[in-house]
Amino acid sequence: MSTEHIVQLFDTEISRAQNVAAFIARGLAAREPAILVFRPATSAAIVDQLEALGVTVRDAIAEGRLVICDADETLGNLSRNGVPDRSLFTRNVLPMVRKLAGTQRLWTSGEMVDILAQRGDLRSALMLEGWWNDLAEQVRLVMLCAYSSAHFVSTATHRGLIDICKAHSDVQRDPQDPLGNWLLTSAHTRGGGSTLHH
Repeated sequence: MSTEHIVQLFDTEISRAQNVAAFIARGLAAREPAILVFRPATSAAIVDQLEALGVTVRDAIAEGRLVICDADETLGNLSRNGVPDRSLFTRNVLPMVRKLAGTQRLWTSGEMVDILAQRGDLRSALMLEGWWNDLAEQVRLVMLCAYSSAHFVSTATHRGLIDICKAHSDVQRDPQDPLGNWLLTSAHTRGGGSTLHH
């Protein structure tokens, strides 16, 4: 079952919106369904970028090809006492993903893991990444996980960053994210991690 699970560090919200929009636009152009799981302000910026790329977002939503969810609300529905719970993830995410995907690939991007990283809870972020990987064995997924570079400035987070990268099939970089690119290189150089994809 062909699945892509990509991670990218973003220095700015502009970079995040542009990269996520380009990613989702690829899926929609292939006539495959897509889902965005971001906080409202981020979703709005991504929608603006999608429109700039020629995607008629209103039509895509009306046709059920694009679904937009609130990341804070969705993460809350997956958590028990503030911590992601496997049974709640299975109950809330699996049926929705299966329904949206049908027999096609589902393109998905979100920042639930970034919210966890912002809280300093890299363990839960890594756990959630693993659950998505398990889900990808049942549904064909193309995923882009969007993290803020700022959450990994501390060297204490570099081991967690290496583990997060290892949970993905590819690490994507953009020249407009010099901090993120430097952090990826620094973490893997100091931590002895594997060479990253570009």
